Amino acid sequence: MQKRIIIIILFLAAISLIIVNSCFEEDSPVLPHQPGQEETFEFERSIYYYQSYYDLSTNKVVQYNENSEWLLGFEATGNGWRIIVNSSDYWAVQNTGISEFNQVSPDPDPDSWIFDSSGGNPDSTAAGSWVLFTEDDTVYSGSLYLLGHYNGITYIPEWKFIFDFVDKYEYRFRYSDMDDTIPVNYQLLKNLDYNYIYFNPENGGMTLIMEPPKNNWDLLFTQYGSILYTREGVPTPFFVRGVYLNKAGVTVTIDTVKSFNDIDFNELARYNFSDRQDFIGYDWKAVTVDLQSNTAVYTVNSNYTYIICDMEGFYYKLRFISYYNNLGEKGYPAFEFVKL
Repeated sequence: MQKRIIIIILFLAAISLIIVNSCFEEDSPVLPHQPGQEETFEFERSIYYYQSYYDLSTNKVVQYNENSEWLLGFEATGNGWRIIVNSSDYWAVQNTGISEFNQVSPDPDPDSWIFDSSGGNPDSTAAGSWVLFTEDDTVYSGSLYLLGHYNGITYIPEWKFIFDFVDKYEYRFRYSDMDDTIPVNYQLLKNLDYNYIYFNPENGGMTLIMEPPKNNWDLLFTQYGSILYTREGVPTPFFVRGVYLNKAGVTVTIDTVKSFNDIDFNELARYNFSDRQDFIGYDWKAVTVDLQSNTAVYTVNSNYTYIICDMEGFYYKLRFISYYNNLGEKGYPAFEFVKL
């Protein structure tokens, strides 16, 4: 009898062990990190005339537009209130400080035109603090803003705007051309899928979706206004051609010491990454100007390797290899990159 009890106990123990073991998955070996293959990309549309939204994971331009298609961009997040101006098409803003459409001077101050900071600082937009949020209230400046277009010498005012209202759903503003004294009232709805919703005042006003959903792109190749410094250190506005980061989450750093081939995944921890919009910017290329022939030749700084963390959280190393297309025309960036 005692022997039978021992056998039963051993049998139950064995069954229990089988049941317990079946609750755990077998150990899976940790696979070594596998970098991607080297890829290249060459633009088919000139950076001088088009804005191109590029996605690293698919190695393609997911959306593009001509520079001239929009004038203002409105931050589309629920708590967004910032307004940007299209410097890619040579537009700038002037705050008149007055609040009536029919009081503006036809010859505004030529030195008061500004465009947004290319660094993307949200507090450095040309429209500035048209609205002030306090603990108790929302205060609107009511200022009349002029929108001027650069003609190669100076800015010519073409439109007038007063921004009246913003909440988590919409913007409301008034606008007219320079000759009208009775403005058009306009409502522009936000869309949380995007960084900005855009506006063109032509043809009675148009709300535009100019960029892809914010999770679907990484880099914007565009012309834009920036402040450069002369040899004497004088800040001077210039129009340049370069790269913006997607403000929704792309970060980047640069290595100018190690060769492109020697940078790998295991060294990422030693870099400091930035989300500054124009970190890549324009100076991955250099220009030599011949004043006698009035020509400029661009060369790419191939020792600049950019390490980019994209919207999906993957890391890539990228370097530019050309600024010309197969016909020798400038403004067609080409680069190579590897997923780390």
